[in-house]
Amino acid sequence: MTGLEDRKITFIVPGEVKGQGRPRAVIRGSHASVYERDEDKSYKGLIQLYASEAMQRKGYTGLAKPAADGISVELLCFVKIPKSMPKKSIEKALRGEICPMRKPDLDNILKAALDAMDAVVYKDDKDVTKTCVCRYYSDRPRLSVRVTWREKEEEDRK
Repeated sequence: MTGLEDRKITFIVPGEVKGQGRPRAVIRGSHASVYERDEDKSYKGLIQLYASEAMQRKGYTGLAKPAADGISVELLCFVKIPKSMPKKSIEKALRGEICPMRKPDLDNILKAALDAMDAVVYKDDKDVTKTCVCRYYSDRPRLSVRVTWREKEEEDRK
């Protein structure tokens, strides 16, 4: 019997949303090396922690093994309202009538989240075939993540 099982995890990473920074390079003698900033590693670690907890809550014991249509990732980025914003604009921002057009860039936010979920939710982010990333103002900054996929049942993988 062939069947697919729908799977989904959701989790929230509290705090200011961050994007993947550019890799840094340093030259030591005749060798150059590239490294990731500590703040990028720390933020990815936070995403990994919440993703791992979400997988455990659902009882998923292994990494996703998606069907042919891949994995879908939706990110809702809620960023802090600037203190300099006028009161009328704050009300509009909280209703979603004004959206933030500032750093971090959406592609960098997506990159950080996808990389962080490697080897936690799925084997590699190459399996992600659909993404949606939106950014809104909020008085409670956070990153809301939803990952969905269809997985073949155990008996179909043999």
